[in-house]
Amino acid sequence: MADAPAISVIMATWGRGRHILPSVLSVMEQDRDDWELLVVGDACADDTEAALRPYLSPRLRWLNLSDRVGSQSGPNMAGIDHARAPLIAYLGHDDIWERFHLSSLVDLFAARPEVDFAVAGSLFHLPTGIRGGIVSGLFSGDGAVPDGERPHFFPPSSFAHRRAVIDRIGGWRRPEAISAPVDADLLTRARAAGMVFASTGRLSLHKFAAGHRYLSYLRPSSEEQAAMLEQVRQPDRGPALDRLIAESQAAGRFMTMRIADFGALPPGEVARQNAVRKGIERAGAALLRQGAVMTPEASFCAMDWQDAPRDGIRWTRLNPRPKVLIPFRGHGFALMHIVMAHRDPAALAALRLACNGSPLACEPAGPVIAPAGGAVARRLFRACLPLLHDAPSILDLDLDPDQAPAPGRPGIGHGDISLVPAAPFTGKPGPVGRWAAARNRERLARLRQSLSQSGKESDAIP
Repeated sequence: MADAPAISVIMATWGRGRHILPSVLSVMEQDRDDWELLVVGDACADDTEAALRPYLSPRLRWLNLSDRVGSQSGPNMAGIDHARAPLIAYLGHDDIWERFHLSSLVDLFAARPEVDFAVAGSLFHLPTGIRGGIVSGLFSGDGAVPDGERPHFFPPSSFAHRRAVIDRIGGWRRPEAISAPVDADLLTRARAAGMVFASTGRLSLHKFAAGHRYLSYLRPSSEEQAAMLEQVRQPDRGPALDRLIAESQAAGRFMTMRIADFGALPPGEVARQNAVRKGIERAGAALLRQGAVMTPEASFCAMDWQDAPRDGIRWTRLNPRPKVLIPFRGHGFALMHIVMAHRDPAALAALRLACNGSPLACEPAGPVIAPAGGAVARRLFRACLPLLHDAPSILDLDLDPDQAPAPGRPGIGHGDISLVPAAPFTGKPGPVGRWAAARNRERLARLRQSLSQSGKESDAIP
């Protein structure tokens, strides 16, 4: 066997299939060659192995667990067991490294033998349309914070540690056994054990957190990662990285990510919440037979929507392109009516929608209902959704600037959603036929009630 590498990189994966390739390539294109990459599947049953096959070699290996753990902790421990290097690094299957990332980590360990954790600067890229990402890992000294403050959080993709660390503090714990996220748990135990942390002082990780991207596992994509990989390949990256740091500072997100106190949560709850945000844990896709009304309920919607509805409305959070889960399947179309709300009636003039990535023809189904006294205005919209036959659908909203949230101004919200099976609309371009709406009048009664803010029946529903 070849000489042992200087550093072993572990990539835990599940549910992304071929979309991990930009992340794999960002390891292969590092400016040093003395690394090995172990891609460890959490009982993957998709095309991951087939996508990796052309790249496999003695230093790029594929392992697949027989039983799913449901967290990076299981694959990480399997990777450590098979690693040959004295240094262990991690790369998320949806993250991208600058080409100097591994060199900066290895050089830091070589220059400072007392260091246990070498941490690179990282930028959490927020969903498209949100300016100013979250920067972590750029600290002086050992990164310790004053008494009474919560410690800094560093994503695993940003750090490496000596292999002996695991012998001293124990390995990655399973999510159902702890209250904190598995990565925060590892860092907390390392701090408590007196481990020495040091920063490379350079931003070299681009993180695309799935937990910030609502329903990301329902519709995997690598567009953001592929675009970033192309940027990383460009020469003279210094000015571009400086701009990203400046944008983070301007947005008030520079070095603001801290490890929260998770002590009040039962073990496994954080993992469950994250699974809901990512679309991993969800209700099955029921067959849409006679129709249904979806009322907003409390859930975990990442950066798309507020977790708790107010007065029957789920309000947007930060993402100007929020998603709505349609937990139904079908063999054709569904006529949808959706209540939209905003403080400014003018913001309800139109609504741009897509379903499963395809644009929809969406039209108002009645006038704006704007009660006196400054109450929230509401309007009913309708569209014909092409349902998937074997999976839930995702409704995408593309908000105008006036509809999106802004500092000091809430954005748009949605209320009840009514669905009824409908034949494909095959007529000439124009409104969806009124005949389809008539089939669902009794279900739309609830929407009438939500629109009746002035005590009289709304005429917004045909």
